[in-house]
Amino acid sequence: MRRYTVDAHHVPMDVMTSVVHWLRKGDHDVVSALDSLRGLAAEGGNYCFTNGCEVVGHLKDFKVCPQCKFARYCGDACQKEDWTTGGHKVRRCRLNR
Repeated sequence: MRRYTVDAHHVPMDVMTSVVHWLRKGDHDVVSALDSLRGLAAEGGNYCFTNGCEVVGHLKDFKVCPQCKFARYCGDACQKEDWTTGGHKVRRCRLNR
């Protein structure tokens, strides 16, 4: 499978083709949109489900809730806090199954 290397990340050719097609279809400037996406990927984001957590990182580095497979946490402490006091056990986890 042919791959492109974007900032040390290997992107399959079919994925890159789909992204470029989507950007062109939306009448976006492909080069500036890809630069923006690269910047977001390099910076990471706040993916932790615990309210008030400000940990920023890459999606793959956040743990997934083993029950609902939807919520993500930066670590054990945030997962435990959200499960016990944040309402994940009662509201989110049961709804997302």
